[in-house]
Amino acid sequence: MSVVSIMAAILEDELVAYGVLGLAQVDCKAIVQSMIDRTVEFEIKSSWSRSEPYLDEQN
Repeated sequence: MSVVSIMAAILEDELVAYGVLGLAQVDCKAIVQSMIDRTVEFEIKSSWSRSEPYLDEQN
């Protein structure tokens, strides 16, 4: 079982506990994958913004 599948199962359980019954396992996998992708994008953008002042100092 992949990490995404495990996280999707946990998300599905949490949603059911909060009364959200309309999402299937495939929906939860899509949500988890989207969160992972967005986290990677955010980290890349954050690393760019941290490195930009350093680049300006060299010029």
